[in-house]
Amino acid sequence: MSDRLVRFPGTSWQEIDALPQALRWVVQHTVFRLLEEPVPTLADPFPIDDPLPGSYELHLPSDGVTIWYTVTAHEGQEIISIQHVWLDT
Repeated sequence: MSDRLVRFPGTSWQEIDALPQALRWVVQHTVFRLLEEPVPTLADPFPIDDPLPGSYELHLPSDGVTIWYTVTAHEGQEIISIQHVWLDT
């Protein structure tokens, strides 16, 4: 793939924006790192019992945040779509 793009469909950007500032920075930093490595070692296929191709759950246990996202190819680009960001309780 020659390029990668990040999309924030639906309310995913608002979910990130609603996080406390320190966690917001962690999530934003993680999202931008996905541009370098769309499927890091910590990412698990999602859902676990019957994974959908290109769907991942990235749990950041030390920060208490989980990011669900998809990676798809479109016209020579990889599109990383942040689907949901959740503050673990």
